[in-house]
Amino acid sequence: MKTIMMAGAAMLIASPVFANPSCLELGQIYSWKTIDNKTLIVEDNWHQKFRVSLMGWCPELPYKERLGFKVFGGTQLSCITRGDEVISSEYPMGHFHCPITTIVLYTPEMENADKAAAAAKAAAQQGNSP
Repeated sequence: MKTIMMAGAAMLIASPVFANPSCLELGQIYSWKTIDNKTLIVEDNWHQKFRVSLMGWCPELPYKERLGFKVFGGTQLSCITRGDEVISSEYPMGHFHCPITTIVLYTPEMENADKAAAAAKAAAQQGNSP
């Protein structure tokens, strides 16, 4: 009976309800979208979003359909952190390793601010076109 209770407790602790909300696990990446050549929004399987900022810029990042993540923890349970890398490939140039500088929860306020900035940029570009 004690073994069953311990196994049940272990399952509860490993469930998403008890997972660290500020941790983007490598094995839980659901999707991503690019903001620019040095910023990604990565969503996990529980639909939490994270803003990932890269050191410098990553060539052709907005045009990539596939990306890799190199995490120094080495397992699917490892949290993606500063110093890990986003990997994109560019034929014939090879692979680009883009180090992560920050990863933070992407709040609805941040998302609204990004949408407003994108709308303002689009409006400014329309105003400048003939």
